[in-house]
Amino acid sequence: MKLTYEDKMMVAGHRGDSYNGYENTMEAFRMAIEEGADMIETDVRLSSDGMLVLMHDDKVDRTTDGKGLAKEKTFEELRALNAGGKYEPLTIPTLNELLQLLSEHNVLLNLEIKEYYSEENKERCEHCIDECVKLIEKYRYADKMVFNSFDAYVLEYIAEKYEGRYLLHGFYPYSSMQNVKRNPDEYLYCACIFSDRKPENYQYLQERGIEPWIGAGVTKEGHLKECYEMGAKLVTTNFPADCIEKLKRIGAR
Repeated sequence: MKLTYEDKMMVAGHRGDSYNGYENTMEAFRMAIEEGADMIETDVRLSSDGMLVLMHDDKVDRTTDGKGLAKEKTFEELRALNAGGKYEPLTIPTLNELLQLLSEHNVLLNLEIKEYYSEENKERCEHCIDECVKLIEKYRYADKMVFNSFDAYVLEYIAEKYEGRYLLHGFYPYSSMQNVKRNPDEYLYCACIFSDRKPENYQYLQERGIEPWIGAGVTKEGHLKECYEMGAKLVTTNFPADCIEKLKRIGAR
């Protein structure tokens, strides 16, 4: 199974358009879609009462007007926080809201699981994954998304429980990930190389049939060109409109 897309190099909005908008808000997601992003990259975690909310940090302090751990707050408490600005209040969205938006525009999803494995968090981690799968199946989005995590336990759990039904996104070098038990070569569809432009990294992944993707740290036109020529298939960016224009100039769109 592979993702289908028209352009030579895909563009994913990193937490939406997080350059012009407030990250991981419906506003930022809509902006990225309007700018032509092929995919939305976002982060999912659980509220204390089990709702799938879209937030990168484990604490709400940086991106809202609240304080404390997201996992210790109910959905109602999280929803009451302002994830926007003083004069532009915005709420923390749910995965359900984002999937509804994406399905209306036929935009791909890169879903990063932020509930990592530990002995005390095992049940919560697996529950988060399973609840995400239920929603993705509800929207028939399994063929239009990748699961992503810095925790290889998450990826291995999905690979084994769902028997290869989902495309998996890891990070290379694999030392970037935690809890690696299996060789990620066995199950990854793609791997993010961040800003490292070493040809041997691209070659390693391509020889194993794994798509090289690049992260939001690659922003300069010349660096994008280097990565594209080495085989990068997707770039995650904070500013989709700007990135798309640069890709057009280097012949990647």
